[in-house]
This record gives sequence, structure tokens and C-alpha cells, in this order.
Amino acid sequence: ILGIMYYFLPKAADRPVFSYRLSIIHFWGLVFIYIWAGPHHLLYTALPDWAQTLGMIFSLMLWAPSWGGMLNGLMTLRGAWDKLRADPVLKFFAAGLTFYGMATFEGPLLSIKSVSALAHYTDWIIGHVHAGALGWNGFMAAGMFYWLVPRLYGTQLKSVSAANFHFWIGTFGILLYVTSMWTAGITQGLMWREMAEGGGLAYRNFVQTLVALRPMYWMRLIGGSLYLVGFIVMAWNLWATARSGKAVNGEAEVTVDDATPAAAEPSPKQLVLSPPVIVSAIVIGLVIAAGYLEVVASLTFVVLAFAVGFFTMLLLSLAKQPGKPTWHSLIEGRSGVFTALTMLAALVGGVAEIVPSVVAAPEALATTNNVPYSPLEVEGRDVYIREGCYTCHSQMIRPFTWETARYGAVSTPDDSIFDHPFQWGSRRIGPDLARIGGKYSHTWHYRHMMDPREISADSNMPPFAHLAGEALDFEGTAAKMRALRTVGVPYGAEQIQRSQAAAHAQAQEIADFLATDAGVRVCPTDELDPETCDLVVDSRMTAVIAYLQRVGRVPADGTYDVPATETVASNTGARP
Repeated sequence: ILGIMYYFLPKAADRPVFSYRLSIIHFWGLVFIYIWAGPHHLLYTALPDWAQTLGMIFSLMLWAPSWGGMLNGLMTLRGAWDKLRADPVLKFFAAGLTFYGMATFEGPLLSIKSVSALAHYTDWIIGHVHAGALGWNGFMAAGMFYWLVPRLYGTQLKSVSAANFHFWIGTFGILLYVTSMWTAGITQGLMWREMAEGGGLAYRNFVQTLVALRPMYWMRLIGGSLYLVGFIVMAWNLWATARSGKAVNGEAEVTVDDATPAAAEPSPKQLVLSPPVIVSAIVIGLVIAAGYLEVVASLTFVVLAFAVGFFTMLLLSLAKQPGKPTWHSLIEGRSGVFTALTMLAALVGGVAEIVPSVVAAPEALATTNNVPYSPLEVEGRDVYIREGCYTCHSQMIRPFTWETARYGAVSTPDDSIFDHPFQWGSRRIGPDLARIGGKYSHTWHYRHMMDPREISADSNMPPFAHLAGEALDFEGTAAKMRALRTVGVPYGAEQIQRSQAAAHAQAQEIADFLATDAGVRVCPTDELDPETCDLVVDSRMTAVIAYLQRVGRVPADGTYDVPATETVASNTGARP
């Protein structure tokens, strides 16, 4: 999308980009910093504190290049603001840049720990990402299409008024969508943490927080629908434009000055080993080293890195010769060198953050108190992922009083040491499940999956009754366990060999419990007959129940034990 801005915006405004040098700083700033900022999505989780702090710091640093790029785009429109009233292309580009600035301001803001504590897992995050997705990505793409299609077909845009209508209805739709999600997120975050006067949670039932958000969800639906209508109008407008013209081939003449002899260009090796690259490597090395030292030494290394970078830039600026191409203009014409340096700049942060975890992994596995999932639990986890449960439920209890009071003990890295990939989640439309194992009986889970409204009348969870009749093929379980073993899960050869029988035995035990406790009719075969039975033994339902009973619990002997006499929660007392 930034490529669209830098290529099409100057063409639409009929003006050169405001600052080419600023665009270079914008590009390399984003390439290098963004990968370091990743951990800001995992603040107050089981992620190591150093990684969380690093993510927060680099996220705040993103303000500079992001806003530099936004201002570069807006300043490119200088002197062309009068065209905004008549040209829909410039309307979309100007609004898109504004949404880019808003989203890139909000992103670093959300990386501040105190703000993240309120916003994370709520709809505030949904509003944030959609401000960027709909306003920045969508509007910049729309502006590009409105500019490009008429020129591809050698004609005028079919309807300028329809394009203007698209702009205004789209803008209103975005604002309605984003403000409703901001309101919903802040409301839910405050309700989660609100404590009663006599102590304890003011809203113990999670569903109470969902009921309060329903008006905002209707507003989001209206806003999103208006935005969609705008793009439908655009599709018609572009189609009609294409039909009114004829595809054309464009030509461009480039003037080449043959009078000046071409200077010998440096080789790729010389470009890679040039002062800018070497000094950048030294500065990055000093910054990384600072992270492993005590406070005083760390500050010394950071100051030294800044001094090296600053004085190198100063010397290179003074040494610049008129008429001689700069180092950056040379690498721009070498796609291989440019791509390699871009990948290197992006990978540095990833390697610096991943390597410590990889190095510590063997020790963590050697000292863990956790045990791997049973074969049926492995299958149940796959069902959990397949059905998208992780999009509504988190599995990460943060170190806040209101979270431990609602969900249980704070999550630790050991809880998910055998999860590949982990299921920490990013949103809570339903309650956190990090300590759900053993909390309710098999019967509770069965009835909840069959009809969530039977357990909690205001639940917005869809029913998963179809899982009861979908039989699993345990012949593939061994292959899944072998795949998990390659990433560090300590399954033995005998466990893998007996996986099919073990999975069936655990499924049979769950089915027998449901038949005895809840009168569930169990099918003797793998085909569900609604007339005679309710549940297939080797079904996805029994598998996901096994998985849910295991989450957050460490069975002493590798098996499971659940309360056999627990009463199923009523409509008014259920917490999920």
C-alpha cells in the first residue's frame, strides 16, 4: 500500500513526491523496526519480560517513520488541495493517508503496557486494525483503481458522482465501524476489571459483558454494510468505464544523455561491503549487545551506537561529490543487492528475539512439570483449531486481580510448552479457557457444545452439535504425534505405536460417562442415526471434550480425572 502511495499519489496530484530522502528513511525505518515490535501484541502474557519491553520500545519508535511517511504523502498534495472538491481520486488518497496516520498513532499507543492492559482481548483492537484495513488499505486501493482504469481503457470515468458517493458512504461506514468498536472495547475492558463494593468481581458472568456490547455490534454491522455498498458501487463504475472505452497500450519516452560517459559502477560485493552497510551492522551489534548488559553498560552502548551512526551520516554527507550517484541510488538499480539487504534488515530483529527462546528450549523441556497431550487430546486440539475456537477464546491469564479472580492462576510458559502452535488467542468473545480443564464435567461440556443457550441463555456461541456425529479416523493420529515429536514434544515410540487404541479407549470412557450421567445414546458404529443414538464414540465431540478437560491441568499419571458427580450449571449460574 505504501508502494501505491509513492507511485500513484504523485501521478494523481501531478506533483513530485515531497521528499525522496524522507521516503528512503520511511522505507528502511519500517523494514528494520517492524519485526522488533512484534511482541507488543503479547504484553502481560507468559512471554519473557525482556521481549515484551523490547516490543513496546520499538513500537513507540515506529511513530517516527510512520508519521514521516504520512506527512510525506500529505505534503505531496501541497498546492493541489483545491482539486479535492472535484477529483475523487485525491479524496480517497488524502483520506487513506489520514487513516494511515491515525492507525500508526494508535498502534504504538496500544503497545504501552497500561493501555494494552485495558485494550487487549477486546474489540478496541478490532477497531484499530479495521481503521487501517478499511481506511488506509481500502481507500488507497480504491483511489488507485479510479485513477488507473480510465487510463487503461483510454476513456473518462463513467460517473464521478458515483465515485464521490462511494467516498462519502465509505468514510461514514468506517467511522461508524471504528467508533462502535472503540466504544465496545473500552466498555468491555472496564467491565472485566470492575470490582464490587464488598469485594469480588462486579460482573462475574462473562456473558454480562457481551450483552452490553450488542448495540455496538449492530452499529458495526451497519457501518461495514455501508462500506461494502461503496465498493459495490465502485465495481459497477469501473465495469461501466471499461465498457465505454477500449484497452490501450501506453508508451513512454526516456531521454538518455550520451554525451556524458558512464562511470564504472561498483560490484555487488563492493556495495554490500560499503561504509553504510558496515556502520549499520556495527550500530545494530552495539544495540543488541546493550540488551545483554547491566543498566550503566547498556546505556553506554546505546549512546555509543547513536554517536557512531550520527557521525557516520555526517561524514558521508560532507564527503558527497556533486554529480556522483549516492550509495542508495546504486543499490536501487541492483535488485539482488537491494532484496538481500532488505531481508537482512528485516531478519535481524527476528533472529535476535527468536534465538534466546530456541537456546532456552532444551532446559525448559528438561525441567517442565507438564506432560504431552494424549492421542485423543491431540485430535481434540485439532478439532478446537479447525472449528475456530481460538478466535473467540484465549488461553492466557494475565497477572491482574480481575483475571485471576475470574479464571484462576496466572498462566506460565510451562502451561503451553507442548502447544504447537500455542493457543494464547487475541480476542475474548467468550471466556478464557486456560484453566478450563476439570472445572466442569463431561456432561456440562457435551450440553454446552450441543446447545450453548441451555447452559447460558445469552451466550452468542454457535452450537456444535454436528461434532457428535462426525467420526474421527485415528489411523492418522500416530503421524500427528511423530510430527509433534520433531518439534520437541517427548512422545515415545511405544506411545505413538499404541495411539490408535489409546485414543479409542479414552473416547469410549467419555462416551460411557455421558451415557450413564446424562442418558446420551451412544452409537455402536461410526455412523450417527438420529433415530437411535446421539453420539458416535470416536467422534470429534468426544475428542474436543477430552482436550478441554486437559487444558490447564497436568495429570499426575498421564491420564485424566474429572468430577463425576458435578451438577450441570443452570442458565443463571453459568460463567462462560
